Amino acid sequence: MAVANVLTSYYRPKPGGYCKRYYQAINALLGQGAVVHYLAVEKYPIEHDQCIFHQFPWPKNRTENLLFWLCFHFLAPFILLYLGYRYKITHAFAFGTTYAFVLQPLKILKRIPLSLFLRGDAIAGHRIKGKSWWVIKLDQLFEGLAIQGVGLYGVSDALSQTVLKRHVFFKPAHHGTLRNNLDSFVAGFKAECDEPLTIGSVGILEKTKNQQLLIQCLAGLPAQKVKLIFYGIGPDKNKLFELGKVLGVSEQIEFKGWVVSETIWPEIDMLAMPSLYEGAPNAVLEALSNRVPVLASDIPAHSEILPPESLVSGQSVNAWQEKIMTFIANPSLRGDLQKLQERFSNKLIFNWGNKISSLILEGC
Repeated sequence: MAVANVLTSYYRPKPGGYCKRYYQAINALLGQGAVVHYLAVEKYPIEHDQCIFHQFPWPKNRTENLLFWLCFHFLAPFILLYLGYRYKITHAFAFGTTYAFVLQPLKILKRIPLSLFLRGDAIAGHRIKGKSWWVIKLDQLFEGLAIQGVGLYGVSDALSQTVLKRHVFFKPAHHGTLRNNLDSFVAGFKAECDEPLTIGSVGILEKTKNQQLLIQCLAGLPAQKVKLIFYGIGPDKNKLFELGKVLGVSEQIEFKGWVVSETIWPEIDMLAMPSLYEGAPNAVLEALSNRVPVLASDIPAHSEILPPESLVSGQSVNAWQEKIMTFIANPSLRGDLQKLQERFSNKLIFNWGNKISSLILEGC
């Protein structure tokens, strides 16, 4: 069997679940004997003789601006096309529509399969953040061009269907769903929790995560009974900090920044995810795997992987306060919720690496 030469691109390594899954995909392909080439501004944290870095010509500390993205959209297709012919690329894959878009010329001219894995809905994110209409329209056009003729796999059924319904003229060759998985459940469960009840919020601090709701909740809960820890960084950190001061609950809040995920779960009693939108809620899956009870907003990405008892309206501070108060008043309910979530999420235990490498290499 001929060795598969795979080409992919993502602009630079970043903390968070997106890159974690992306690297898992690359490592799964390497484990299948494929040679993986990638275009990026800086090298990924993957050491393997068959994982080959190709540098995009740009300073790695100057990528968070419009000029970089204009240049990337213009230059990357030509560089990837060159790499595709130079290294006899047989397959390509992308995490996100930006990278599928710049790989499209190679797919078309070399007639190779391109697999696109959607990790989130950028258009929904733009709307929540109040982006200009022309930004939304332009990104929607890029999205349509990106999905044309590819193998399209959303991280949830809802995400796949949302993107498909948005386009009349652009269609993938085939589509499906590749959910994030759970490797297993850790042994044991922290049945007892001393006061205060420690609630964790994990993820980038930004508007779509709706973290201000959690701070507003604290204002209506007994101060000595609950503590809130934010794990992550992002543009809304100062806003959240100031909101805590205004509401008089800053003493109950701690901002820890990015930390190794394994250190989070022993520190908290519950995970709270009041997001307005999620594509692939890795924090929820990690909490489930570590047997930490989860409360989450009732959006499709959560309802596909959590039982109804875990879901709370992301628009109602009162509903969150009432739900949290039930666990403060009766701590044993945490165990009941954890067991229910474990039964519900058993379907998520599968070999994700084998599945994604099969989709990329075999289209099935």
